[in-house]
Amino acid sequence: MIFMILVEIYEDKQGMITGYMVSGHSGYAEEGSDIICSAISALTQAPLHGMTKHLKIKPSWRVNQEDGYLKVALDSAPTELTEAILRTMVLGVESIERQCPEYVRIQEHRR
Repeated sequence: MIFMILVEIYEDKQGMITGYMVSGHSGYAEEGSDIICSAISALTQAPLHGMTKHLKIKPSWRVNQEDGYLKVALDSAPTELTEAILRTMVLGVESIERQCPEYVRIQEHRR
């Protein structure tokens, strides 16, 4: 079985992030001990909490922990503040992707 975490970033025509989806497991270590899965999970859940608590917006989201699936979509147009939060997440995920390219991959989609 091949494992990998895929992080898909969705952007509008101007290149601003409108949402993201995370799927898969890294397979780096046993469930509960996998530091790559834990890091990606923390990095991708933090923007959802930050936008909800500090920006008072409620993006749409779905999660399935067994499948390693999280999908987040802004319900309104992105702003400079949502962009700052979401680009910070991308920077963290890119850092892990550079260090562990066999376990994490990022794809960007412009719509």
